Amino acid sequence: MPPSAPSSARRYDLDWIRVGAFGLLIVYHVGLVYGVYGWHVHSVHTFEWMREAILITNPWRLTLLFLVSGAALRFMTFRRTPRQVARARFERLVPPLLFGAVVLVPIQSWIEAMDKAGWPNGLAGYAAWMVREFSFSGLADGVPVNHLWFIVYIAAYSVVTILLWRRPGLIDRIGAWLEKSLVGPRLLILPILYLIAIRILLFPWFGVTNVLHWDWYNHALSLAAFIFGFSIVGRESIWRDMERYRWVALGLAAVALPIMMAQVWHPGGRAFWGVPKAMVYGLDQWATIVAILGFGSRHLRSRGGPVLTYLTEATFPLYLAHQTILVAAVWIIRPAHLPAGLEALSLLLITFLGSFAVYEVVKRIPAIRPLWGLKPADGRPWPLDLEALRRPAARYHRRRRLLAVGIAAPLLALTVVAAAIAAYPGFDNATQYLSELGGSTAQAPIIFNGGVFIAGIMAG
Repeated sequence: MPPSAPSSARRYDLDWIRVGAFGLLIVYHVGLVYGVYGWHVHSVHTFEWMREAILITNPWRLTLLFLVSGAALRFMTFRRTPRQVARARFERLVPPLLFGAVVLVPIQSWIEAMDKAGWPNGLAGYAAWMVREFSFSGLADGVPVNHLWFIVYIAAYSVVTILLWRRPGLIDRIGAWLEKSLVGPRLLILPILYLIAIRILLFPWFGVTNVLHWDWYNHALSLAAFIFGFSIVGRESIWRDMERYRWVALGLAAVALPIMMAQVWHPGGRAFWGVPKAMVYGLDQWATIVAILGFGSRHLRSRGGPVLTYLTEATFPLYLAHQTILVAAVWIIRPAHLPAGLEALSLLLITFLGSFAVYEVVKRIPAIRPLWGLKPADGRPWPLDLEALRRPAARYHRRRRLLAVGIAAPLLALTVVAAAIAAYPGFDNATQYLSELGGSTAQAPIIFNGGVFIAGIMAG
């Protein structure tokens, strides 16, 4: 079958890899609780060896996720127009991003502020924190997205890739060039050389910021992986070579990992301007990815089933919920001073079980499914049939409009609070209650009272 029209048969191996990578992400974040790097909250137990332990997944996990996400977008393009695919991406990513930034992330930020800056606790403290975060000065510093930066990047990379796809034949030419260039051992050698080059040339200057407009090393890495995944769907010679070299790649990764750990541990690991370290890092990065994709393609390509179906649907809600649950769990459990092993096991169980519990609840409430990245409850795929939506007999058009009103409600409430603060000279969110914006001491209480009333009706 021509690469321009690859088979639309589902690749279950990519689903398994995506589920596994997000599962490792949760474990990784639990590990950061015990690390010596800066993170939102830490346990009373920290371990120096976490510097080396995180290298087990850190070099390749997100790169692999971007690659698989690019391949998933390619499957969405079959029998759909660029406009339909763009709409599908918007419907899938934007509501969870807005919901997460307004509801989920502020909880994490508030707990971190209590932990590191002595911010007041309780409902009054949380309300004051929300006012601070979404005031004019707070918004001027940027809206924190924390772990949701991945959604921002997926959305941005989807736009770039769809624009490339719109150019007639461009993706086919990129795919053909990759298929021609990555033959035999070059499948391992050329990407490793590229990863080493950007690690040497870009990483020392930019690092990894997770800030979209100033993250050029990350874009050179992650956007390239995304477009690579998009371009190689249907290029079976590349997948056959991944299967062919899977054991070689696994051996290279097994050799590179302890060397990379030693370079982090040993004071001389940054010698020669960090070039040897960058070389080992790039080798481990791509070798592990090829090994995972090769073994997955060989053994999991046709292995679907109800377990995979369940986990595939649950992955996005779990990703949205897990870090908020984890940060809250650390804050609640830490005063008990549990032994490190018991505490870590408790955090893992609470985070996984709590995230699955959230999924089980939200999937049963049709109105909030889009906020958690879930498809409509009737099972219709994204994108929606635009022609059907234009017909008078279109189903659920009223529900969709009501949902849009509901999503707008908290955004209106935050805007009203910011406006009420601006109209209240000298308001101090650290010592005054939020409700005072609508009290007798406010110069224009109608702003707060009227706005909150309208937002409440919208939410209802």
